[in-house]
Amino acid sequence: MATRPYRQDARAQQTQANTDRIVRTAIALVKKTRRTADITLDDVSRDSGVTVRTILRRFASRDGVLEAAFAELKKEIQGYRVPTPPGDVAAAVRSLLDQYERIGDLNIRALEQEHQLPLLHRALTGARGAHREWLEHIFRPQLELLPPRQRDPRITALYAATDIYLWKLLRRDLKLERPETEAAFLRLVQGVLAPDESESRKRG
Repeated sequence: MATRPYRQDARAQQTQANTDRIVRTAIALVKKTRRTADITLDDVSRDSGVTVRTILRRFASRDGVLEAAFAELKKEIQGYRVPTPPGDVAAAVRSLLDQYERIGDLNIRALEQEHQLPLLHRALTGARGAHREWLEHIFRPQLELLPPRQRDPRITALYAATDIYLWKLLRRDLKLERPETEAAFLRLVQGVLAPDESESRKRG
């Protein structure tokens, strides 16, 4: 009687191991393949050593595999942006650029393909929302000093001043070094957060 639970436990462990291997393989393929839409179940099967039939039994489709990979990749990417104290602009910019240096090229490739793959569009839409929430949180001390009607426009401007495309422009297109790029980001963010002189005069 003890044999059956043991076999069930071993089977469950093997199933989980296969699942983990499939997801890790899909993540690796997303990172190295130029077009995510070109990734096939055969690719995942070949690199993971798990049959296509087993992959389908666990994830139902190619998109199911990719969706699981994106979920894990999201956690990985979030870990690259080290938490910083709200209000510390220099630390926030430095942490953001540390993340961009690690995943910037992958992010740009994803953006280029966004409208070819609906599940990729959903993932990036979620990432945009998360970035805006981060801006609201990390720059709250400065934003709270502004009149309420200015806060949403400033957050939008902060988004533009911290967007991955700006990193690409400076690092890849203009070929600036990291310190120059960081200085440019910092200058832009500080400019967005600076009090409006006309509002200051009104209050004065």
